[in-house]
Amino acid sequence: MLAKKFALGFGIAIILPMLVHYGVSTFSPMPKWQDRYDSYSYQRYDKATPEERVQIDKERQERDRVWREKEKTFQRNLFFVAVPVGIACIIAGAIISIQAIGTGLMFGGIFSLTEGYMFYWSELQDWMRFLSLLAAFIVLIFIGYRKLAK
Repeated sequence: MLAKKFALGFGIAIILPMLVHYGVSTFSPMPKWQDRYDSYSYQRYDKATPEERVQIDKERQERDRVWREKEKTFQRNLFFVAVPVGIACIIAGAIISIQAIGTGLMFGGIFSLTEGYMFYWSELQDWMRFLSLLAAFIVLIFIGYRKLAK
């Protein structure tokens, strides 16, 4: 029975962050690598005249700019979904009385929270990093104190 509880909790912990990630991807698609780099542009570049090379470079820079913009949009959306969902799952996991499900939700929430930070960390301002991490830390300490202090 312990193995089944562990499997259930582990499964929830692994599936939840994936669910969040692909849920965000459904509504705000992550840019495709192929959109950034054209596989034929290198061959074209070698055979191009100097004027054509300038044009190819401009096209590449524009594709790169558009790709980075889409990437930042995806990362921002993932952050603003994964962090609150992660905190909510940590809280829900602490409330749920079925130990395997609660544990899975708590770990899944922590993993979701971490994924949201990993993707968008470089774009966050210091005050936003601090406040959001402080909120997550307070939730964890509060849950630990209220639920595990017995």
